[in-house]
Amino acid sequence: MNLRPVKPPAKAVAVVLATALAIFAPNIASAEDQGKEKTSQAPKSSELASTYDSKYWGTPNKEIANSLDQDEYNRSQPAIPGIETAHSEVFGIFKGRQAASPAVQGRGDLTDHRGQVLSEVHIYPIFWGPTSATFTQNYKDAITSFFTSIQCGASGAPACIGHSDIVKQYFRGAPTVIKYNLSFNDPSNPPTSSPTSTSIVAEAAKMVKARGLTIDPLGLYMVFTSNFPTRANYCAWHSAGSYKATPTTAASWFSVAYIPYLGTMAGCSAGNIPGFTTYKTSQAVHSVINVTTHELYEAMTDSLINNRSAWYDAAGYENGDKCAWNFGSTINGYRVQSEYSNTSHNCPDLTS
Repeated sequence: MNLRPVKPPAKAVAVVLATALAIFAPNIASAEDQGKEKTSQAPKSSELASTYDSKYWGTPNKEIANSLDQDEYNRSQPAIPGIETAHSEVFGIFKGRQAASPAVQGRGDLTDHRGQVLSEVHIYPIFWGPTSATFTQNYKDAITSFFTSIQCGASGAPACIGHSDIVKQYFRGAPTVIKYNLSFNDPSNPPTSSPTSTSIVAEAAKMVKARGLTIDPLGLYMVFTSNFPTRANYCAWHSAGSYKATPTTAASWFSVAYIPYLGTMAGCSAGNIPGFTTYKTSQAVHSVINVTTHELYEAMTDSLINNRSAWYDAAGYENGDKCAWNFGSTINGYRVQSEYSNTSHNCPDLTS
């Protein structure tokens, strides 16, 4: 049974019991994968994720601060028809540091637990919320421009360097490919309280279906909201889920990330960069880009597809967690955190 150790408050991992889902074929490849619970299940219903509404959003009865809290919250909410979700990995807030150069976090190198990795990832940002003085087109354009700038590895694209190159050591011999495909806009109001993982998976499925498209199995659907919700004591998280268009069709699994509007939120801001006061575009954009890189490279190395984990260390930390708030790299003018390297056993400067 693949059970991650519980982490310090900034990052905890839930241990849950297995559940048999009658409408989904079980994915049991080895003994280590048994015992993982799907955090929601889709009842047989004609109501699809494309029609879900705010009744499914939920309101946590306590502040969500780590993965354990998020998984517990997910299990307490009604299932969304057509949607199934995996465990969620929560990125804790910045707690402060005792030195200018923080030590590597967690315990030891990353270990391969054989879940799916996304050596090739297709990025789909989803901007959820009405236009406002802060959630502007310029804010959205800066994010999509960043994704365009880091495309690499595909035919006609630049070679992968920096962060995008170092993560290939976790891809079991496959090369790195990063593509920005297209973005979605949903002008409706996002949840005012910390959302469930099923809500974010359903939002992605809804937007894909509304455009007449199908789920991309290599897709990472990153949901950027116009607000920072209540009951959220974290900066972002990533997870995975599946969508069934009808009760009889096969489930399509894909990765998601939830990134609220960080602005200058204490504990999530680029203002935590020691001695750094000049931000490319704005402090709000710089803050969200740093958190975005954390979730992107964690999703690539630990996609959680089919609720199976890939790379994490003996304390349950993923590559981004081990170097969280260690601003050792610059990508396209943005100072961002490093990513852990099993090769050098540290958080190297990955400036590119």
